Amino acid sequence: MQVQNYHDRVEKMILADYHEDNGNNFHAKILRNEAKEVKGKLVCWGDNEGGQCDIPSDIGKVLQVNCGTYHTAAIDENNKLWVWGNDANRQCDIPEGLGKVLQVSCSDDHTFAIDLNGKLWVWGWNEFFQFNIPVDLGKVLQVSCGRNYIASIDENGKLHCLGDNHYKQCDIPEGLGKVLQVSCGGGGHLAVIDENNQLWVWGNNGNRQCNIPSDLGKVVQVSCGDFHTAAIDLNGKLWVWGYNPNTFSKFLEKVLQVSCGTFHSGVIDENNKLWDWGNDTYGQCNIPSGLGKVLQVSCGDRHTAVIVET
Repeated sequence: MQVQNYHDRVEKMILADYHEDNGNNFHAKILRNEAKEVKGKLVCWGDNEGGQCDIPSDIGKVLQVNCGTYHTAAIDENNKLWVWGNDANRQCDIPEGLGKVLQVSCSDDHTFAIDLNGKLWVWGWNEFFQFNIPVDLGKVLQVSCGRNYIASIDENGKLHCLGDNHYKQCDIPEGLGKVLQVSCGGGGHLAVIDENNQLWVWGNNGNRQCNIPSDLGKVVQVSCGDFHTAAIDLNGKLWVWGYNPNTFSKFLEKVLQVSCGTFHSGVIDENNKLWDWGNDTYGQCNIPSGLGKVLQVSCGDRHTAVIVET
């Protein structure tokens, strides 16, 4: 099955080549299926206090979207990065010379992006030294932002964590090995999928968001909210645990993607229909009527953004 998440298609091809070169054809096949081009119209709704739902009028079709707290970032079909919303800590000020990008990740007050050469770029608020990128990091395949900390995967599949470590979320478990995907939660927990499609979760466990269900098995995608975690297994089944894990699972046989916000979640089912549930104080779960076929979803703190087929 095709699993669309926030990885860009070029990045997926890099990962696929890496796994095929290392004899893991199964993972390479999954990744190549995920790498099919996804581009369409961007739609946002929910809280707009910082202007995070004010999509630039000239953005055109987009390949990827990622929601922070009061700002939003998207990559258009030419791999140009766009960032808008609250800029109090210059999290929307794209660095001069950045150029084309493969992936972007937003948190409260900072933004991280990976350029076409695999270089990691950072800007915004740096109180917890999450910008102190190791000089020997090399090429980066994926980055994910939590609240005041980040995690990245380098070209060798090694996980790197930087920033606030109050809940030991930056203490990488011994024996982890190579990883395929990482997701950072806003409340201080972190989840990764290793090269064997096994899920690892650690950090803040105050709401049991790190307690992986014993019968979960292998997974293809994971997403962390502030106090809950969601994963998709190899059969396309959605699993959710942690704070108030109420879902529409009984209506969903297979899902293509899940995204967790602070207290809400969004899921794309096998028919590319969007399901959105949780805290709806700011209308972040009020799916616009006539939305159509959804290709990608990202849930922020109080808003939701999707890419829809045009």
